[in-house]
Amino acid sequence: MDQTATYSPQVSPDEFDPFAGPEILLVAPATEPQTEIWTSCLIGGNDANCAYNDSASIVLTGTFDKDAMMKALQALSDRHEALRTVFSADGANIIVYNNPEINVEYHDLSLQDDEQNKLFIKNYNRQLAITPLDLVNGPLYKAAILKLSYDEHYVVLLMHHIVCDGWSVGIIMQDLSKLYSAFAQNETPNLPPAPQFSRYAIEEIEASRGAEHQATEKYWVDQYIGSNHLLDLPTDNPRPSPRTYKSNRADFSLDAALVNDLKLLARKAGSSFVTTVMVSFEVFLHQLTGQDEIIIGLPAAGQSATGNFGLVGHCVNLLPLRSFLKGDQSFVDYLKARKSEVLDAYDHQQYTFGSLLKKLSIPRDPSRLPLVPVVFNIDIGMDEGIGFHNLKHRYINNPREYETFEIFLNITDHKGTLTLEWSYNTQLFGLATISRFMDEFEHMLREVVKAPDTLIGKIPVMNAAEIQQQLDKWNDTKVDYPKEKPLHQVISETASLYPNSITLKFKNEELTYTQLNQKANQLAAVLIENGVRVNDKVALSLDRSAELVVALLAIIKAGATYIPLDPAFPINRINYMLEDSAAVVLLTSETYKGKYESGAEEIILDDIWPGLNSYPTTDPDVKVTGEDLIYILYTSGSTGQPKGVQIKHHNVVNFLYSMQKQPGLAAADKLLAVTTISFDIAGLELWLPLITGAQIVLADAATAKDGNALLDIIRKEKITVMQATPYTWRIMLEAGWDKEKIKVICGGEALPMDLAQRILERSASLWNVYGPTETTIWSTLKEITANDGFISIGKPIDNTFIYILDQFQNPLVPGAAGEIYIAGEGVAKGYLNQPELTAEKFVPDPFSDEPGAKMYRTGDLGSFTPDGDLMYLSRIDAQVKIRGYRIETGEIEFNLAKEETIKQAVVIARADKNGVDKLVAYIILKEGVQQAEDNTGLIQEWRTNLRASVPDYMVPDNFVVIDAMPMTPNGKVDKKALAAQDIATVETTRFIAPRTDVEKLVADIWTELLGIEQVGIHDNFFELGGHSLIAVQVMARIEKETGKRLPLAILFENSTVEKLSLMLEMDGKSITWDSLVPIKPNGTKVPIYIVHGAGLNVLLFNTLAKHMDADQPVYGLQAKGLNGVDEPLNRIEDIAAHYISAIRAQNPDGPYALAGFSFGGIIAYEMARQLEALNKDVRMLAMFDTYAYRTPYYDPLLVKYVKRGLYFARKVWHSVTFKDGFQKTVKKRAEAIERGAIRLLWKLKFGSEQKQTGFFGYANKIDDMNHIAQKHYRIQPYDISIELFRAEIRSFHLDDYEYMGWKPYALKGVNIHKVPGEHNTIFKEPNDKIFAEILQDCLDKIN
Repeated sequence: MDQTATYSPQVSPDEFDPFAGPEILLVAPATEPQTEIWTSCLIGGNDANCAYNDSASIVLTGTFDKDAMMKALQALSDRHEALRTVFSADGANIIVYNNPEINVEYHDLSLQDDEQNKLFIKNYNRQLAITPLDLVNGPLYKAAILKLSYDEHYVVLLMHHIVCDGWSVGIIMQDLSKLYSAFAQNETPNLPPAPQFSRYAIEEIEASRGAEHQATEKYWVDQYIGSNHLLDLPTDNPRPSPRTYKSNRADFSLDAALVNDLKLLARKAGSSFVTTVMVSFEVFLHQLTGQDEIIIGLPAAGQSATGNFGLVGHCVNLLPLRSFLKGDQSFVDYLKARKSEVLDAYDHQQYTFGSLLKKLSIPRDPSRLPLVPVVFNIDIGMDEGIGFHNLKHRYINNPREYETFEIFLNITDHKGTLTLEWSYNTQLFGLATISRFMDEFEHMLREVVKAPDTLIGKIPVMNAAEIQQQLDKWNDTKVDYPKEKPLHQVISETASLYPNSITLKFKNEELTYTQLNQKANQLAAVLIENGVRVNDKVALSLDRSAELVVALLAIIKAGATYIPLDPAFPINRINYMLEDSAAVVLLTSETYKGKYESGAEEIILDDIWPGLNSYPTTDPDVKVTGEDLIYILYTSGSTGQPKGVQIKHHNVVNFLYSMQKQPGLAAADKLLAVTTISFDIAGLELWLPLITGAQIVLADAATAKDGNALLDIIRKEKITVMQATPYTWRIMLEAGWDKEKIKVICGGEALPMDLAQRILERSASLWNVYGPTETTIWSTLKEITANDGFISIGKPIDNTFIYILDQFQNPLVPGAAGEIYIAGEGVAKGYLNQPELTAEKFVPDPFSDEPGAKMYRTGDLGSFTPDGDLMYLSRIDAQVKIRGYRIETGEIEFNLAKEETIKQAVVIARADKNGVDKLVAYIILKEGVQQAEDNTGLIQEWRTNLRASVPDYMVPDNFVVIDAMPMTPNGKVDKKALAAQDIATVETTRFIAPRTDVEKLVADIWTELLGIEQVGIHDNFFELGGHSLIAVQVMARIEKETGKRLPLAILFENSTVEKLSLMLEMDGKSITWDSLVPIKPNGTKVPIYIVHGAGLNVLLFNTLAKHMDADQPVYGLQAKGLNGVDEPLNRIEDIAAHYISAIRAQNPDGPYALAGFSFGGIIAYEMARQLEALNKDVRMLAMFDTYAYRTPYYDPLLVKYVKRGLYFARKVWHSVTFKDGFQKTVKKRAEAIERGAIRLLWKLKFGSEQKQTGFFGYANKIDDMNHIAQKHYRIQPYDISIELFRAEIRSFHLDDYEYMGWKPYALKGVNIHKVPGEHNTIFKEPNDKIFAEILQDCLDKIN
């Protein structure tokens, strides 16, 4: 089906004839739910319309009376107004016909076999499901009888949901059986009068104005205070935008025993069966999504609420039920609590879903249905009260082919067996997934009936064993390593293997393995001499130097735990770490002597270094094991004070041995160390080479921040491996990193795709690594390749286990988002002096057989891919949520980074003055990009381009251009510093008033219906507060004013005044009179100036502009005199000079690209000649289907008439031979004759004044002046080349179709570009897009 199609009635509102067709009984207002369905059908087109096709079959066995059934089906229509209802053209009213005769299809299939009949029924029902019903002309109720055999018949009913609902289907079945039974027995039906829908509709509207309605509204609005407004189902495929409707249905049965158990559970809990099953479904959705807040739709019949029990019509209200599930609450307690909440919702059901949506102001996401993507419904008892005379019956609810919701679960019953009908969107889910959902739901039902007191968080999931088995496979990382050896022992052993190899290089200083090991032993001896004992804490504050590495190694050789302090850190922070750690010694330099406040004994390295040679070079005799602490590293804490993470020797040794294998390090490698020692990842840079025999090249602090200096070291020292955060890799790229093929290890923060792509072009390999300080540097890694479609953080390193768990520590299936837990040999001892925080974050590992094993709660949200790769999504405790949507700012940053003008972008959430979170993008411009005072043009361009890649709610509200990103000492972007900056509201859409009468018409309609003061041509309808129902009013008003009906979806796709005006395809008259019209003024490329054609309409060129590069300025040139005041010009030379003057006022120095459409090409040709005479740079001259008209005005009289006669003869021959086809020729000749006659009439009537409106909506005098100008202009050969954009389809006779007459005049040649369409259609879809691409290609060559 055509997703963009919409229903179009056979007659327009203006042509509607109330006396045609069936007799109208009455007209009544449509209810609001009906208007919502009408709107949905308009927006979604035929697919959405088909989603409301309700079809049911009754299988009848026994002696069947065809005539009685025909009468019964007719009587059914006569009885119920809804079944003979259609809608007015604007959807505001229902039109009830006076008992029209219905057409019942009859198919005799009795001669076919069973298989043929089954196939026919399947195809017939499918055809009903995919055929949109005509809401204006009807019918919206259809019936058919299928004869399968003498004693088996199908009666198939089709009703549009806009006139029917589930309750109504039950009434229809009951009434049909009674009517049939009466007619079959030759009796007059004796049914009580049916309630009439028209009265119900009027009563509903009256009720919506009462005080009770306001109280009901408050109830529902209050229900959603603080809501995220989102149920985010895990899908098989990404959600397409706009959303689609294609669906399938899978039916599953619950056995009678389970149904009875559920009914028993309901009775014991004092709940209804329906509520019990629905509450179970809420728990299932909670398990499926991991969300605490669950929102599902529950249809509620308006008939029962209003006492109209026999009413047929669309009376259903969709109740959006919001619930919160707590893992420590038992299922049965939750059920009891929900019982009263559900009853409350039913008590407030007289409030429409659409009204609530308008009140909640949920931001529009075209890929999602707002608020309730999942609907739960129970149709039980559809067979009750049904009895056909001498017939047995079976009711079948026929499946739809299109569905409004992502999942619609409908539960029906038949002889004690429940059938669960899962209708699902096939663009989102596969059948296998729906089958799995059903299996899991059934499993959960069995668990709750078996043990209803089970805590919700502990209800076993069906595939728990399967998930655990998969986790065990992915976490199969156990390998042997020297767990009992302290790190310094491993380093000493390595030093003995590579005694003379260079191990450390800092500037011009080098140390071999022997020298480093011996110096460290000597310094360790000094520390021991000064009272340092095993497990003492020794703080270290030194600048980056060879002595720094020696000192670190010496501390652990002395058996102590080192506390790394970066001297660049704030002094108060360092003082806190010294106090909290209770360091016994502070090893520092003369530079920092006496600077810090602590109880630690200061040992000044400068003082003791000269005397080290007097100490032994052998390893100290100190007993240290793998269980002893190696370092305490302080990280930021939520309390504002840093917290000390305690890491053991075996944690580091395991990490290093794993890293040695992957990403891999060999003795021949040289690793450039750039990270501050206060960042735990420095442990890889300093210790990994030392256990491998490789070389550390240590960069000083200044070099580590300088991309050029880093590249110099890499080239000079032939570096092979480097680890850094994304920021450092960016500064190296900006410094010109090109050919240095090093192994790249990137971590510390998320690796953006754009950065990965740039690194891959230069590196030998790229490894993305992830891990918190609490699990020892890195816990997972992944080699990124050019073929990867996404960036993952890979799989666990050796002896490390990764879990994705819900809030009750249940493992989640691949694709489901949960918290990342890390277990294994890297898990730290905990936080120093913070037992409560340690207990909170380091929890028992329920998946380990080792006594006392812990796992660390990272606070990161992640998921597994199907093959076990870990995906980092965001922080759980600091998620960016805007208007209820979880937003990954990295996606926004990635798309902003594609902009040619942007060097770096960081997006954060900030609260505005009202406390509402808004997205703010901080931008660093690329070098050479000129920063304007307000950057409005650039910001508008970024917003426009971003909207092409992300939903509107992900487009930042503010853009702030800054000179440099604030960075933390660890090399990460300091988002707190960004958030502390003052920002003003940025006006990203410059107000531009309407330029044509069409734009003014659209803007005035918006202004009135949106209730605002002014609307500019670039303002967005939805950003101004528009929503679907206002959109319906807008389009209806436009249709009334213009006679043009557009699909409502057009407004969603063209939501600015400018774009919507273009879609009307009307020749708008300009209401701005400046000759230079800014069609698309923003951009840095050479602007193109396009001269109008004979019709004078420059807004034609909008269609080109919208398909051209965002950075391409486009201007139009319109004639003088359009305002009816200025005198039109009548010489091409004067017109050209006038336009040049307008251009130079805006762009005095050029360069210029000129173009002209049709007649305008002649003017553009003269403009190019005049500009070059002024020594201005005309980079391009383009003709848009312009013929080089050579005037015969200056020819001798005889030559003139001979040429004119020959030309006329060629035109006549062209016409009479119908070169352009018979119909087109006749039509064009008729138009030409008609216009000629009108011109003659005007000449006689108005004389020389000619102020009357001409053919193009302007004073005809302008056309006359243009005609005079062309007649007197003598075109001359010129030393220029022309880009000729020629329509592929010829519209009229041309002597030179190939070059269109330009070859003798363009002395540098004519370059021909074929454009699809005719002369008058080259700017219309789809030709405009192709035209724009060809034109942009030409313009790019001159930039």
